[in-house]
Amino acid sequence: MNIKESFTGIKGHIKTELFDLEGNLIEVKEFDNLVVNVAKNAFAAILNSEVSSFTGKINYGAVGTSTASPALTDTQLTAEIARVVQESNSRSANVATITFYYSPITGNGLLKEFGAFIDGTATINTGTLFDRVNIDVNKTSLNSLRITLTITVT
Repeated sequence: MNIKESFTGIKGHIKTELFDLEGNLIEVKEFDNLVVNVAKNAFAAILNSEVSSFTGKINYGAVGTSTASPALTDTQLTAEIARVVQESNSRSANVATITFYYSPITGNGLLKEFGAFIDGTATINTGTLFDRVNIDVNKTSLNSLRITLTITVT
């Protein structure tokens, strides 16, 4: 009997939704993101019972202003300016969906990067970077922003 099984990896995709102060949707953009090596290595360590303090839970999303291209070797955003705790999460089979909400007073500026963090805190550059992506969102105090991260394990 010949059994074929394939695990091709973890793929990330984000959708940004910019709203006005009345909650009207102004702009929607979508981007594929890069799951970085530090996250892959951490999950492999969990499977090998090497790490007991790493939960694997994505709990913070961060935005920044750098236009530097994402790289597999990234361990944080290049120019993080704000982070928020996840707003919600759900899973259907092999697809996890996590949302992050930035209020009108949080994360304002010409946003060029986003990253999701595992076991992060409210402090900038904490936790293990899961993924990183270049975005292009001009957020002001007249806007709120919702970022939806969809992770597919294939």
